Amino acid sequence: MRKLDLSESVGTLIALAAKSQERLAEIEMKKQLGLTPAQWKVILVLNMMEFLSPWEIAEKINIDGSTLVPVIDKMEQGGLVERKADSKDRRSNRIFLTKKSESTVDSIIMIILQIRKIIYNGISEDQISSTKNVLKTLIKNSDDASNKIKSASGKTKP
Repeated sequence: MRKLDLSESVGTLIALAAKSQERLAEIEMKKQLGLTPAQWKVILVLNMMEFLSPWEIAEKINIDGSTLVPVIDKMEQGGLVERKADSKDRRSNRIFLTKKSESTVDSIIMIILQIRKIIYNGISEDQISSTKNVLKTLIKNSDDASNKIKSASGKTKP
């Protein structure tokens, strides 16, 4: 029987690197700002794109929409976000940042930049640039293959 050594797999190494970086960010955000991973990600997403629905936010931060609802509830109770009825669909809410969370954005960005400095230690700018290019190519190739398979099976990309 053939065996596959996943410890040297590019996919495995990418996943491990991402998890390691995520773990460090979680620790620093909690220690410095008292924010959970979902909370600081919501703040960053809303800083980039205002007035999103909870489901749009969940999609952007890669968590289930039903998981996000209690996060938004807690953030609203803490004065970090506010809900407003969607002017186009009163059954739906839009979430936006408060002044309190807007003042937190710079701190979140500073922590992310500090983390990058730590994890990029010993890696040249050329190596970082090459890595980004390779990763973008891997993503494109994978997405293209997925879309081709979906198209062949009659399912189109939403």
